[in-house]
Amino acid sequence: MQADRRRYIRFDVPLEIIFKPADDAAPYIAGLTRNFSRDGCCIESENRDMTLQSLELKVKHPISDIYITTRGNIVWQRQVEGKWLAGISIVEMDTEAKSEILDFAYDLWLNKNIRPS
Repeated sequence: MQADRRRYIRFDVPLEIIFKPADDAAPYIAGLTRNFSRDGCCIESENRDMTLQSLELKVKHPISDIYITTRGNIVWQRQVEGKWLAGISIVEMDTEAKSEILDFAYDLWLNKNIRPS
């Protein structure tokens, strides 16, 4: 059995995002997160032409209409069922916003996995 190399648990949480190569004037590309953790996330998009690079991402806050700007590095990418997936290592993000997203994701996980007695 292969050991999981992740340091932190990833929570399945679909959040709207837009992203583009960091320090580039290119237009933003729309997508969703598939999961989120303290140090990374998996994003899904229709775009399949990204190279391994640094990204600027704007993640929609789960309980408000604001977008949180963050930076991350693509550490892997692949095509699955016609979608482009990429693993992102977060290198810069507001700590309070990250905590709010993780609290929201944890609450979703609890509601899905813990049944009332």
